[in-house]
Amino acid sequence: MEDRDRIRREHLAAGAIYGIVAYLAILVLLEEDHTDPMDAIAILVGSAIVYWLAHVYAHLVPRMAAVGRLRSGRFWETAADQIGVLLVVLVPVSALFLGVVGVLSAPTAVRTAIAAGVASLGVFAVREARAAGLGWRRSLVLAAGLVLAGVALLLFEVSLH
Repeated sequence: MEDRDRIRREHLAAGAIYGIVAYLAILVLLEEDHTDPMDAIAILVGSAIVYWLAHVYAHLVPRMAAVGRLRSGRFWETAADQIGVLLVVLVPVSALFLGVVGVLSAPTAVRTAIAAGVASLGVFAVREARAAGLGWRRSLVLAAGLVLAGVALLLFEVSLH
């Protein structure tokens, strides 16, 4: 795999994982406040847009400083590289939507969104481990450890609020 492709995949995964951890923290707080699923969707989507723009901005600053200006190609390349943090919001939003349409009760929809977020951490870990050449068993063991670390990070983050 070419370096640029590997770096893009890593940016996508890193943004998605960061996004899921951030959205999980928001969801836990929304669950404590008994937030309606539609309101939770609006909060998560708004947060996703802000996080994505912040990631793009953070990556553009050093690129702009290096050349003294913003090149439109670099903007779109950076925006695409950071799209993971924006796209991954669809994981919890999909579960919350089931609460909006009445398939799940509001509390169950929020808890399902949290569970889907935690599960997606495992999926990303397995995907990255397999891409790095690890076998299935090692990938699953690594994913289990990383999910536990992600949940610990989430609990730490929530405890600060």
